[in-house]
Amino acid sequence: MAERLLIRALKGGESTKIITLNGKKLTKMPCALEKLPGLRTLHLQNNLISKVCSEVHNLTQFQDMNLREFYCEENPLFLKQPVRAVIKQDVWSLQEITSRFIMNQLAENNPFLMQAIEEHPEVRNTISKGRECSICGKLFLTTWMECVEFVSPSKNWKINRNLQQIPLRVLICSFNCFNRRDSNLFGIAKVQSM
Repeated sequence: MAERLLIRALKGGESTKIITLNGKKLTKMPCALEKLPGLRTLHLQNNLISKVCSEVHNLTQFQDMNLREFYCEENPLFLKQPVRAVIKQDVWSLQEITSRFIMNQLAENNPFLMQAIEEHPEVRNTISKGRECSICGKLFLTTWMECVEFVSPSKNWKINRNLQQIPLRVLICSFNCFNRRDSNLFGIAKVQSM
């Protein structure tokens, strides 16, 4: 069934604007999509696709295709598999230690530091790049780890009603905070395939 739909789309050539292959038990993304330069919307929800094919994987392929909408929910493209992290002692630069101290003191309205910051615009510029740790709430300059948290979308959001969870980017400041995270927060790591 999926093959017939794809063959029909390929016969349409540049005039093919939408392909819908939802729930067809596809195990891989159709590589022939690169032959459809007019394709604007691609629906591949609820399949068994575990990776994007090499022809479509390259972002420039999507740009050349002018794809406007891509739906791939309920595919194992992103696996929530825990990876054991190697425990390392947090070693921060002097700039990071100083910046964390200053930013967190400013958050407590320390009058001495507030006045000193007014007289040093270069320091103000550096600490303006600070972020808040999602676990402990303290301010930090250098991101220790980027994480993703899966949350249920708000009812006010205009999204596909089949979408049950969305990924949100979360930044944390230290290994100690990473160890205190809840079970729905995952560290993003580049894992080499075997």
